[in-house]
Amino acid sequence: MARRVRAGARSSTSEVRRRLARVVDGATPALLVVVLLALLIPVATGSVIGAAAALGLAVLLVVLVTVGIELTATALLLVAMTMAPMNDVKPVAAISFVTMSDVFFFLGVGLLLPILMTRGFHRQAPFLIGVAGVFVVGLVSSAVSTDPAASLNGLVRLAVGALLLPIVFMLWRPGRRVLVAFAGAYVLGTAISVAKGRISGVTSTDGRYAGLTEHPNILGVTCMLAVTLVPFLLVGTPRSYRWVVLGAGAVCGYGVWISGSRAALVGTAAVAVLYLVLSRRIEHAVVFFGISIIPVYVVGRTFASGVVDGSPLGRLRGGGSASMSDLERQDLARVAIGKFFSHPIIGTGFGDASLAHNIYLQIAAAGGVVGLAFYLLILLSTVRQPLVLGSPAHLLALPAMAYVLIGPLTPLLWDRYVWCVLALPFLMSGQAREGRAAPERDDGPAAVPPRRLTGRALRR
Repeated sequence: MARRVRAGARSSTSEVRRRLARVVDGATPALLVVVLLALLIPVATGSVIGAAAALGLAVLLVVLVTVGIELTATALLLVAMTMAPMNDVKPVAAISFVTMSDVFFFLGVGLLLPILMTRGFHRQAPFLIGVAGVFVVGLVSSAVSTDPAASLNGLVRLAVGALLLPIVFMLWRPGRRVLVAFAGAYVLGTAISVAKGRISGVTSTDGRYAGLTEHPNILGVTCMLAVTLVPFLLVGTPRSYRWVVLGAGAVCGYGVWISGSRAALVGTAAVAVLYLVLSRRIEHAVVFFGISIIPVYVVGRTFASGVVDGSPLGRLRGGGSASMSDLERQDLARVAIGKFFSHPIIGTGFGDASLAHNIYLQIAAAGGVVGLAFYLLILLSTVRQPLVLGSPAHLLALPAMAYVLIGPLTPLLWDRYVWCVLALPFLMSGQAREGRAAPERDDGPAAVPPRRLTGRALRR
């Protein structure tokens, strides 16, 4: 009897959600059109930038009314993923911390909010516990910090830049097709950044390239993450498109080299070995051995020649700006270590949490051992999420593993171009497995046949 009562309650709750989803899906586009059209005229008459923004909003409204909320939001997020590796492309030069990718992420997530409120929540407990722990520790450390305002600003940047997108994806869960599309968009955007950098020329005195990023090291990290997505894309895309994936991946691999980033080179090499462990295919090992002959030969000749330049190998030997960079990193590390020992439990706040060129030391100085423990839980759950999805999505553990490995060599703590890649596995439910026929969710608008084209088609 009790089981019947509980089943009836669940059925009633599901029915309420379905009706709410139908109302949201039908009424929200019309309401948005009325509100935004009322704003377009005064904005457009103010300036050229205002007119361009008004035109963009008008196009967005047409798409929104035509295809619905979810498909429009998916398209906006797809553009955001493409532009994520281009963090030097900004809508307004005066606001340096806002990129064009951020704008599209904001629009896409904003459109998804009414839909997310109607969805059931597949909790990924370790990740959420880590997020809550870091946030609470950050609030406490900010309260005792010498500059609470700066510490809270750093905490907000960490929450928005690194922790918010995985939670949004965890709620949304559109399925494997969107996951593949987003991964491919990131690789494409990185390849475009590399090509633009090669055309524009070097951006430093030691012959390094930055592409469409703010620094050569950022180009190296984005290229490394793009390369780690290639194995998943080779399995997830049709055979006729795999040559495109391989070509874009080769461009991104070349980007690692011209960036001169030592961390990116080490991370890429380590991920190549990890890929063989995850794939567990002898033919992959043979192919990898054959491909590695030329790079190993080039590395050997480079070291034997004694040439010291701005390439990653040259900088590993102290060439270019490496020596000066190493001294600067040592000084920053000493400062961070001093802050950690001054407040080892809860840290000294997040005001300057990205200065030590070591994400683990940065978190330890900002949040103490407690904050570091919760942050390590976040990283562990980020690596774990793709592994529980089964093949081929388990290959998405490679970007997370690469980021964990280069953590001691990079200050990139809360940057969207890193975490939008690490968040990709959360686009699928933790219970999903290859070959399982169960849908990604059973409590959203997909349960009700829509009256017009929506994002349902992307989940089939």
